[in-house]
Amino acid sequence: MKMSPRNSTHTLLPLLMLLALLFGVTPARAQITCSSTSMSGLNFGSVNPLASQTNITATLNYTCKNSGNKTYSALLCFSIGEPGGGQTNPRLMSSGANTLKFQMYQDANRSTVWGSQYFGSFLTPLQVSITLAKNTSTSGSATLYGQVLGGQISAIPGSYADVYANGDTALTINDVQSGTPPTSCDWSQTANYFPFTVSATVTKQCMVTATTDIDLGTVPASATNIANNGSIAITCSNTTPYYVGLSPSNTSSTGAGVMSAGGGNTDKVPYQLYQDAGMTTLWGNTATDTGAGNGIASTGTGAAKSHTVYVRAPSADFRPDSYSDTVTVVVNY
Repeated sequence: MKMSPRNSTHTLLPLLMLLALLFGVTPARAQITCSSTSMSGLNFGSVNPLASQTNITATLNYTCKNSGNKTYSALLCFSIGEPGGGQTNPRLMSSGANTLKFQMYQDANRSTVWGSQYFGSFLTPLQVSITLAKNTSTSGSATLYGQVLGGQISAIPGSYADVYANGDTALTINDVQSGTPPTSCDWSQTANYFPFTVSATVTKQCMVTATTDIDLGTVPASATNIANNGSIAITCSNTTPYYVGLSPSNTSSTGAGVMSAGGGNTDKVPYQLYQDAGMTTLWGNTATDTGAGNGIASTGTGAAKSHTVYVRAPSADFRPDSYSDTVTVVVNY
C-alpha cells in the first residue's frame, strides 16, 4: 500500500511529458492573410495568328492583412496551372477539337512564364514579398502578360477559350515574424484562388503574298497569239474557302484588258486572261465571297498556295513601242 503513491507518480510523469511533446509540434497560426479581390479575364479579341503574335494584359488585385501584434513579413506565391492538367509549353485554348497556342508571362518582355509551384513545365509562380507592421493592411496588383503565338498556320477560324477555375490557381502565403520575407513558397493547401478565363477569336484571313509579272517579250508586228504566264501566291486561314477574280485596269469583268504605251501613243494592245494552259477558260472578276463566278475557287491551308495566270494577246500589229497594263488581284472570302 505504501508503494501506490510512487506508482501513481511514475505513471503520471510520462503522460505529462507526452502532452508537452504534442503541444510542441502544433504550428503557429499564420498572422498575414491575403485574398484576391479581382482578376480580369485575358481577352485577346480578334487575332490573326497567320501574320504575327498578339499581346494583351490582365490585372490581378489582392489585399493582405497582418492581424498579429508584431511586424511580419511574407512571400506571396501566385500559381497558375492548366485546366485538366493540360500542357503548359505552350498553353492551349480550345474551340471544340481545334486548339490555339498561347502563353502567359510575368514580365512585359514576355520572357518569364507565369507558372505554378505545384506542377507543369514551368515551376515559376509569381512571387511578391511584403512586410507589414502589426495590425496593418496593404493592397497590390500584378500584371499578367499574355501572348497568342504567331506562325500558327494550322489555326482554324473560330472562338477559343481556356477556363481557369479555382483548382487551376492558388495563392499561398509563407509568413515569418521578421522584417525580412522568406525566399520560398509555402506548400500547404490554401483556399485562396483567382479564377479567370482566357479567350480569343481567330478571324478568317486572306493575303496576296507574291505575284510575278507576265512578260510577253519583244515580238514583230506580224506576231499573233503571243502568250505567256505568271503566278500569284495567296495565303488564307486554314479551311477558309476563297474565290479569286482578276481585274485589268479597264475594269473589265471578263478579264479582257488592253496594254498602253503612253507618251502620246494612243494604240491599245488587247489581251485576255485565262485560268488554264489551253486558254479556253477566261479569268474575270465576277467572283464573290460565296462563289467563284468566272474566277477560281480554292480553300486555305494557312500556307501560301500558287495559282497560275495565263495571258494571250491575239495580235502585235500596232505601233512599235513598249506596252503594259496592271491587273488587280481580288480575293473574296
